[in-house]
Amino acid sequence: MSIHLEIRSYRGGDRHRHDYSQILLPMRGAMRLDIEGHRSVVSSHCVAIIPRDHEHDFEPSRDCSMLILDVEASAFAGEAVPALLRDALPSLTRVEPWLWRMFRQLGAEVEAGACRASDAARLALAGLQLVEPNALPRPLSRSESRVLDVTRDAPAGSVAEMARSVGLGQSRFHALYRATTGQSPKQSQLGRLFDEAADKLARTALPVSEIAYGVGYQNASSFNRQFKRRFGLTPSEFRAASRSGG
Repeated sequence: MSIHLEIRSYRGGDRHRHDYSQILLPMRGAMRLDIEGHRSVVSSHCVAIIPRDHEHDFEPSRDCSMLILDVEASAFAGEAVPALLRDALPSLTRVEPWLWRMFRQLGAEVEAGACRASDAARLALAGLQLVEPNALPRPLSRSESRVLDVTRDAPAGSVAEMARSVGLGQSRFHALYRATTGQSPKQSQLGRLFDEAADKLARTALPVSEIAYGVGYQNASSFNRQFKRRFGLTPSEFRAASRSGG
């Protein structure tokens, strides 16, 4: 492996190190990251670099999904190394909105199986050449930290319930939630529901309509449309692909 790209969902952390550099771009949710005492939160519009041989630990939000690039030094044989990777130090850098949209779209294409991960990896590295290293984003406030906690720990509920659980007004909670995770509370809840539906499609023989009702859709056709929008496949196509190993 000189370069490997993967979309990963996280449920918990563990302290470890790699013999390669790792690049993290959040697709959904957020992650607290501790790299040998360098603490930061990786969230929307940020790219994090974990240099090789750096021990690190992480704490994901409940809906955390990352576009991960594992990169060995040999990946740049004869090519320019992105500025973000030239220093052997951990970093967290803000990404311009237009470039961020490109990374998000690339991740969506990989999730949907619409392009090969090896091709996407090269495109992602080309995009990283356009990211200018800059200072770390400011640390999260206490309120923002509480919002991150509720994204990880709280069961699905109304925005009012989640806001009340962290002692914030509903509008303030909504704004902090989006700023911290890159999504609205509703988008985050829908993401968890569709991930649950995808798991049931892959692991059970339940009818699609029953799975749709189980995640709150009274209309199976509407569920099918939204599922395809998220995963690039209809529920039936997703089930068939998961059973065949595609």
